[in-house]
Amino acid sequence: MKKLIVMAAAVLFNVAAQAQTSPEAKAIKKMKSYAEAEQAIKANEANFSNEDKAFAYNKLVDLALSENAKAEKAAIEAQLSKNEEVRVKMTEEKNMTAFNAIQAAIKCNAYDEKGKYKSKNADRLMTIRQNMVQAGLDSYNAKDYANASRFFGSFVETRTQPLFDKTDFSREQNFGQIAYYAALAAYFDKNMDKCKAYADAALNSQDRDSIATDVIIVKLGALEEQAKTAAIDTTAFITEVKGLYEMFPANENIFAKLVGLYEESGDKENAKTLLNNRLAQNPADPMANAYIGQSAQNEGKYDEAIAAYEKAVAAKPDFLAAKLNLGVCYLNKAAAYIDANTDARGTIKPEAKQAGLADLTKAKNILEEVKAADPNCDQVNWRYPLERVEYALEKVQ
Repeated sequence: MKKLIVMAAAVLFNVAAQAQTSPEAKAIKKMKSYAEAEQAIKANEANFSNEDKAFAYNKLVDLALSENAKAEKAAIEAQLSKNEEVRVKMTEEKNMTAFNAIQAAIKCNAYDEKGKYKSKNADRLMTIRQNMVQAGLDSYNAKDYANASRFFGSFVETRTQPLFDKTDFSREQNFGQIAYYAALAAYFDKNMDKCKAYADAALNSQDRDSIATDVIIVKLGALEEQAKTAAIDTTAFITEVKGLYEMFPANENIFAKLVGLYEESGDKENAKTLLNNRLAQNPADPMANAYIGQSAQNEGKYDEAIAAYEKAVAAKPDFLAAKLNLGVCYLNKAAAYIDANTDARGTIKPEAKQAGLADLTKAKNILEEVKAADPNCDQVNWRYPLERVEYALEKVQ
């Protein structure tokens, strides 16, 4: 009797296992377009079992891939017939259908408890995943940053999706660079959360050394934007930048941002510690000396500022921001000294005039060097300081 009960239970289990696909899910199998099937899934998904959902989303993968192949064929034919309008339209459709196939496969895998579709989908979507790079480039070059972020991002995100957890990505080249462009596109699309996520992927990639400087600039920009909109507070901002500084302690942009954040938040002690530690490692560090120069300049201590800026420029001759400030310090020092030694009739003491002329001449020479290095003010705005120097020289002479 016990054996019969066990057999009966097995039969019932088999019946239950076979009754796995609902009529609504089966109906999706007969559909011919991605849009129609997607609409049917949305209408019935709440009542689907996980098995039904996996089945339905796998059908979406089939339809997306079919439409992708048709769009690719049409794009090639349009290119051969030199019909640019149709080629562009079909290329855009090819890109979107590829994206849809990947997203449908990810959802399929999320519900595929038995792994029925996983291996097949992972294999057939690898080429489509690679196509996301070109799709991202097409959109980025067209300044369609929303789609550029979507396509580049799909390439980046799939690498950590469970669907591809058996895939060997060790030979994949330029992943970090693609993640960087995903971050850049997300930044231009004003999606700072995505920007940060893709920047982090780039900074943790095998090829990060060649792109780290650019990626860091983008991530710091995203953090800055989030701080402006109160999406993150100062504490979160500092924590993020500290994490970056631990990863890249030599990076000047991170160092400058972290010191600045400490100062802005009133944490003078941490700012001083950070500065001293950096100078202890390298007394000639250009960014640390530039920061000392800026602090002294803000307090009107021009001799201290000049000494610090000269160290910064000596260590890094193309540090135009420090060089500009060095010239401004000589200008302000001369102006303050001349004013203090000018009587009510406007007569300057001879020794003050001589010293003032010497500093103004130094300022002019320095600012002329900045002008020569950056004639269009792409990096620093030297125009107004140089005008001030020239005006002051005319008055004193």
